[in-house]
Parts: sequence; C-alpha cells; structure tokens
Amino acid sequence: MIKIGVCGFGTVGQSFVDHVLAYQDKIIENCGREICISIIADRSIEKKKFKSESIQFTSDILSVNNSDCDVIVELIGGTDIAYDLVKSAILKKKSVITANKALIAEKGDELLALSKENNTYIGYEASVAGAIPIINTLKHNMLNESIISLSGIINGTCNYILDQMSSERKGFKEALNSAQELGYAEADPTFDIGGFDAAHKISILSMIAFEIPSPYENIHIEGIESIDSMDIDYANELGYKIKHIATARSNNSLIECKVHPALINKKNILSKIDGVMNAVRTVGDKFGTSLLYGHGAGGAATASAVVSNIIDYCIHVDRNVKNISNSIAVHRKDLVTIEDTFNQYYLRMFANDVPGVMANITSTLAKHKISIEAVTQHEPLENEKLIPIVMITNSVVFKDMLSAIKKIESMDNIVGKVNLIRVFNDD
Repeated sequence: MIKIGVCGFGTVGQSFVDHVLAYQDKIIENCGREICISIIADRSIEKKKFKSESIQFTSDILSVNNSDCDVIVELIGGTDIAYDLVKSAILKKKSVITANKALIAEKGDELLALSKENNTYIGYEASVAGAIPIINTLKHNMLNESIISLSGIINGTCNYILDQMSSERKGFKEALNSAQELGYAEADPTFDIGGFDAAHKISILSMIAFEIPSPYENIHIEGIESIDSMDIDYANELGYKIKHIATARSNNSLIECKVHPALINKKNILSKIDGVMNAVRTVGDKFGTSLLYGHGAGGAATASAVVSNIIDYCIHVDRNVKNISNSIAVHRKDLVTIEDTFNQYYLRMFANDVPGVMANITSTLAKHKISIEAVTQHEPLENEKLIPIVMITNSVVFKDMLSAIKKIESMDNIVGKVNLIRVFNDD
C-alpha cells in the first residue's frame, strides 16, 4: 500500500484528491499497487468542506513528514514552508511530487541532489504547462537526443490578456480586469504579468533539456505591462501578433534563456495559441520539431499531471529505477547575457512632423549596421500632433540596438522613449 500525504488543499489540492478518489481503481491498475490518501494538511483546514472518515486532517503541514505516508504531494506553492517540507521529507527518505515551479526553479539543484543521495523520487510534471506532458517528454521520449531549442507560450494569464487586447480590442487594464474576474489572474498579478512565472518554467525545462543548473537567477525577464493597444494594432498591420514567449537555446557551451513579449508572424503556429492555452515547441537534432499544446493551468489539468507522477514513482520503487528526475546537472554552461543576444526588433517612437526626421533615424541605424525590413508612418493620434513611426529591423546584437536607440532618443524631434519589442524567430 502506497500512502499519500497531501500538503496544500486549495484549488489544485482539492482537484487532486477528487481525481484520485474518482479514478482510484484505474490508478491502482496502472501502478500495480494499492494506493490511498492517508493525510491532508492545510493551514486553514478547518475552513475546508471536504470530509472523510478514512483520511486524517491537520493544519500542521510539517507534521505530515512524521506520518507513515510514503509520498508527499506538495501543493502549497512558494519557497518558504514548501522548501522546509520537501527537504525534511527527503531527509526522512520520503518521495515527493510537487506542482511548485518556483521551488524547482530556485531550489531544485539542491533538492534534486539531496534526493539522489537519499534514493528518493521527486516528480514535478505539474510544475510546467499543466496537463501538457512536456517534462515527461523531455525526460523519456527525447532523452537520448540533443535538444537544440525550446520555445513557447507557458503563461496563460499573459496569453489571455494579450489575446483580449487583440481580438476584443481591450486596453491592458480592461483585459487584466477581465482575467481577474474569470479567475485567470490573481488579485496581485505581478508574478504572471511580470514574466516571473514563465521564467520559472523555462528554467525548469532548460535544466532538463540541457542538463544544467537552474538558470533562473540570471535569465532575462520581461513582462507585458508595457504593451500598448497601439502596439497590438501596428503589429497586426505588419502581419504579426504579440505574445509572451519563453525561449531557451543551446549553442555548444552557451545557453540563451529569456522571457519577453514578442511579435510572432501570423504564419507561425504559435501565433494561433489563444486564450489561456499553452504550447511548447521543441527542436532536437534528430526528431526535428515537435509541438505540444493544451491547457497550461487550472485545478483539473494540474491534478492530472500530479497523478501521472504517481505512476513514475511506482516504477521507481518496484524496479529500483534510477529515475531521471533525480539526476543533477552534469554540464556547466555559461548563460549568454541579454546584451549579446541577436534579434529582430519592433521599434515604435513619436516624432514631430518636420522634414528630415526619418532620414536622421535611418542614418543613425545605418551607422550601427542596422537595416530596416519594414516601416510605417501613421497619422497623429487623436488630439496629438506627434507622428507615430513604426519599424522592424534586421537581426542585430542587442547592445548595438540599445546604442542606436540612445542616439535616436537624443534627437531634437523625437519625443519620449523608443518602445522596443523583440520579433520572434524560431530558426
């Protein structure tokens, strides 16, 4: 009998328990072992409506490690009590399944190494992209190949907001309010719209794909707060949609890892990932290109991913398999600084309507060896005299682009800052 202790009984925790109870016979059949939920811990357990005579309940989360459960399912979130719980569990020779992306991205190097030392299992399929089995795919299906790149839309909140701004022509604040009303965004949405959630997720995928320590502390993170409705419209005119993208690439001993808004060509399938859906595109040296698409969040989707790790755990126990989840980084690769990355760029600026402005801009770009692939000059906005100028450049190193922008912003007839958004290139 495998006894499971559930820590955290919010939306995901309750969905997980409901899932196990509803499909217990099927899970037992797939595991080849009897399983049961023996204890549920939550700091506000007395407020929960769920009751069961066969399950013990407690508000003392850390006490679960003193119970006779075999597996701790950590669904608390954050890196404080969750870290203490998981570390203590491993030291007590208990295995862990978690949906906690922050924990794996920020503390995973330590915890995975500790798990290996104690021959326990850590499963974290649910930490990235909900029910999309990207972690299992990287660990098993793509294990024997070299991964060249990972890219995708892995934060449903950002994707929903940008989709609403595009399809419903809502402003950023209106789209965010809509996301909050529907439960797609938290009351404090900073973690999502600031890009940190996606950064945790791409860090985890990079750890697995490239067998490196977590790059989270050093990756470039941009959110979507600066995206304006006019950028959505201008991008559309040029044949693009704006999405929030996470990317990671390996180039010999260098890793490029970043999250940011990006213009995606409408012919690219990632431009068609709308609403709260997620998608991850993987490129390997042998299998070529693969795309996984599905629900990236929500109680049911996340619970499904947690359950999938229970079966992996049983394989670990029954066959004494050295599970890939317990491996630690074997390569030390340098992370490319954002200043040294190459991209095409979307630039939007405001200029006085006087002769010679465009010539000065193009001349400045040319001096930095930056050519223009597309340019549009629009009518002044309502009640404004300034002219919006929008252009897309060729692919150049970011530090050269920053230098050119600094020169442009210093021109007499350029008003305000130049708005820059990267153009996604999946070559």
